[in-house]
Amino acid sequence: MKNSTRKKAGYIFHVSVILVITALILYFMFRGDDAKRIICHLKKAKKPWIVLGAALMLVFIFIESVQLKVMFDGMKQKISWWRCFLLSNVEYFFAQITPGAAGGQPIQMIYMTRFGVDVLVGALACMMIAVWYKAAFLTIFIIALVFRPNLVLSSIRRVPILFSIGVLFQLISVFFLWIGIFRPKAATALVGKIIGLGAKLHIVKNPEAANRKAQASISMYHYGSGYLRDNKMVVFRMFLYTVVQRLAYFSVTFCVAKALGVRHVDWLSVVAVQAILSLSVDMLPIPGAAGANELVFVNLQRRLFTPALMGAGLLLNRGITYYFLMISCGIFTILANFSFTRERKAEEFPEKPPKENLIVAEEKVEAEFERAIAKTEELLQSDPANRANHWKKDPEDRANL
Repeated sequence: MKNSTRKKAGYIFHVSVILVITALILYFMFRGDDAKRIICHLKKAKKPWIVLGAALMLVFIFIESVQLKVMFDGMKQKISWWRCFLLSNVEYFFAQITPGAAGGQPIQMIYMTRFGVDVLVGALACMMIAVWYKAAFLTIFIIALVFRPNLVLSSIRRVPILFSIGVLFQLISVFFLWIGIFRPKAATALVGKIIGLGAKLHIVKNPEAANRKAQASISMYHYGSGYLRDNKMVVFRMFLYTVVQRLAYFSVTFCVAKALGVRHVDWLSVVAVQAILSLSVDMLPIPGAAGANELVFVNLQRRLFTPALMGAGLLLNRGITYYFLMISCGIFTILANFSFTRERKAEEFPEKPPKENLIVAEEKVEAEFERAIAKTEELLQSDPANRANHWKKDPEDRANL
C-alpha cells in the first residue's frame, strides 16, 4: 500500500511540475509587448505547415505501432493493428509525464499483458525498440556531423555541459545494452558492484530487489540476442523505421519555420540542431524536460528564428512536439483503458470487473516477468540449443515452461 501511494504521489508530482513550469514559461513570454508580437505571428502562421507538423507527430506514433505489430506477428502473438497503435500512445503518454521518459515502457508492458501479449515477448519488444532508438539517434547525429560539421560543432559549443552529459549518458546506455546482450556474466558482475556501492552510499534502499530486477533485465537482453541473430532483415527494417520516426520528430521544427515564413530553411540543418537539443535534454530528470527544452531551443535555434519570431517558434514547436503529443496520446490511453475494461467485463466478469490501478498492475507484471525469466533461464541452461528457437515457440509453449 505504501509503495502504491508513493507511486501515485510521484505521478501527481510530475504532472504538477509540468503545469508549474509551463505556467511560468507562458507568464514570462506573454509579458508586455512580447505578447502582442507573439500573438500576431501566430495568427499569420501558415496553417497547412502547422497541420503537416502535427501529422508528422502522428507518423512518429504510428511507426512504433508498425514495429510492435511486425515483432508480435513474428513471435505468434495475436494482436490487432488498433491495439498496437494504442500501445504506442500509452508508451508516449507516460514517457511525457515521467522524468527522463522512464515511465513509458513499464506502463506499456502492463497494457501489453492486458491485451494478451506474452510478458517475455512484450519485454523483448520494449528492449528492441530501445536498442533501435539508440542506434537511430547515433546514425542521425553522425550524418549531421559529416554533412554539417561547422553547424554541429558551433551548436555544441552553445550547450557544452548539457551536451557532454547527454553524450556520456548515451554512451553508458549503449555500453550496458551491449554487455547485457553479448556479455551477460560481465553485466551481472558489474551491475552487482554498482548496486553494492549504491547500497553503501544509501542510494539503493533495497539492494536485493534491485539485483533481482537487474538480473531479470540482463537475462532479457541476452535472450533477445537470439532474436537479433535469427531475424537480421527484420531488425534492419525496424532500424530504418526508427530512423524515419526520429526524422519525422525533428522535422516538425522545419514545418514551424516554414509556417512562420522563415526563408532559406535548410532541412538537414534544422534536423541536426534538433538532434543536438534532444541529446542535451532527454536524459534530464524532469518530466518532459520541461523548462530545459525551451531554454536550449532558444539558445540553439537563433540562426533559424529571429528574436521577433523566437517566441512564436518556441510555442508552436513545443506545442506540437510535446503538448499535442501528450494530449493526443492521453486520449488514446483512455481509449486503451476503456477497451481493456469493456472486454474484460464482457468476457471474464459479466457482473462487475474488479478494480485494478496501474500501480498494482505494474507490481504484478514485474513479478510475472521475473518468474518467466527464471523459468526460461532454467530451461535454457539445461538445454542451450533451445536459446535460438525460444522466440519461435507458440505462446502456449512459452507459457508452459
